[in-house]
Amino acid sequence: MITEYMTAKRGRKALLALLAGATVALAMPGLGLGPLAFVGLIPLFFALEGGGGFLVGFVAGFVFFAIDMRWILTLFRFTPLVVPGYVLLAAYLALYVGLFGLVVGWFMKRRRTGLALLLFAPAVFASLELLRALGPLGVGFSDLYLSLYRYPSLVQAAASLGPFALTAGIVFTNVALYLAWRRRRAYVALGLGMVGLLAAFSLIPIARDGETVAVAIITSEVPQEARFGGESLESLLARYLDLGEKAAALRPELIVFPETILPDYILRDQRLLPEFVRLAQEANASILLGTGDFRGGELYNTVALLAKTGEVVGTYDKVHPVPFGEYVPGRALLASLGLGRLFDSLLPVDITPGKRFTPIGELGTPICFETTFPAASRALVARGATLLVTVTNDAWFVGSSELRQHFAANVFRAVETRRFLIQSANGGISGLVDARGRILGEEQEEGVALVQAARRGDRSPYVSWGEPLFYALLAAGAGGGLLWRRKEDGA
Repeated sequence: MITEYMTAKRGRKALLALLAGATVALAMPGLGLGPLAFVGLIPLFFALEGGGGFLVGFVAGFVFFAIDMRWILTLFRFTPLVVPGYVLLAAYLALYVGLFGLVVGWFMKRRRTGLALLLFAPAVFASLELLRALGPLGVGFSDLYLSLYRYPSLVQAAASLGPFALTAGIVFTNVALYLAWRRRRAYVALGLGMVGLLAAFSLIPIARDGETVAVAIITSEVPQEARFGGESLESLLARYLDLGEKAAALRPELIVFPETILPDYILRDQRLLPEFVRLAQEANASILLGTGDFRGGELYNTVALLAKTGEVVGTYDKVHPVPFGEYVPGRALLASLGLGRLFDSLLPVDITPGKRFTPIGELGTPICFETTFPAASRALVARGATLLVTVTNDAWFVGSSELRQHFAANVFRAVETRRFLIQSANGGISGLVDARGRILGEEQEEGVALVQAARRGDRSPYVSWGEPLFYALLAAGAGGGLLWRRKEDGA
């Protein structure tokens, strides 16, 4: 009898964890049912009642990441090793949710955890989400706050406290609704109050936009396979020059090409660079383009800015390359474990990271993966960028939810820094986001779009202060929750 009860209890917990992971995944960009984020974690809190915290959290996390990062499987066309890699990544990321379950499950062992849980759980969840974005294996995709990208009125707090404060607010609402279900309906008011508080940040005025710049954004649809030799360098060059001439006809001040547009080093190749010099001169426009660059015996992922005269006036090297996509973390360690040949066959050469987030003049140019983290855009604006322009190649993940998730991150980078943000993509979504996170235009089909982007010189509190204020709030939430729990236990 006891065995049957325990089996049924474990089964119920597993089902609740599965439900939580799947529901939150439905809220994320790509599936797009954003409001579900405010209720999706409720089953997890029910499952955490009475112990089993780590395993419950791990199951919820694994289901969530397996669904939300399903786009990784599009790489199967290059190698079947993607499948075990995808499973390992989902399991690794699920460890953070497992740790959340362990800590919060311990916290919930005693029934009297109302207001204490309301303070404690959001602080723990947001801290772990922030933690998994750090270090060489850091991942900026699948953050809970991304679920709100279509709701600019709810994300303005990111300009003061950073994006992970939004995650904390979402978790707070979930906890309040769980407590309303389990204990007293009055907690509903606290949950709704948090949503109202997030919305109240949209009432804070911001500085007016500065002068506008006419920017021609180029979108291309070159398959990744073509970049591996399926299409000749000459035909790709002709294709991009044709797009550049169409952009020039719109009389822009700046033309933006996507990331690494040609399978060659444009800045080092005297067949290629003069073509873009000529285009800049004939268009009487600056050109920003992405290219690989080889110098000093090292390979970089670079963007270069050509002035109207055709002179290369500045470059920026990607500081945060993609782990296992552009470089292999711990390559020497893997070689010592006998895995060197395997990883050398998958990625023979590592991209060298740039030394610093430095604007090119007044343009902040985070490259591709870097826009999934707040650090790059914040540092570029802190060092003088008045406009953010990112270039990306999303053709690796053709037709998948990654395209939407990647573009959604731009909403938060724009709000955090109070800058207009332009994205030029190959195989992805190009577009413009304003300083309040409103998507003013987007395009996936190959072609050129002319937009008016405003330069801005103000600094948001988040750019000026960074994370310390949010850290203080996390400490206050976790510490306050623990103290309140002791008070409730003694009552």
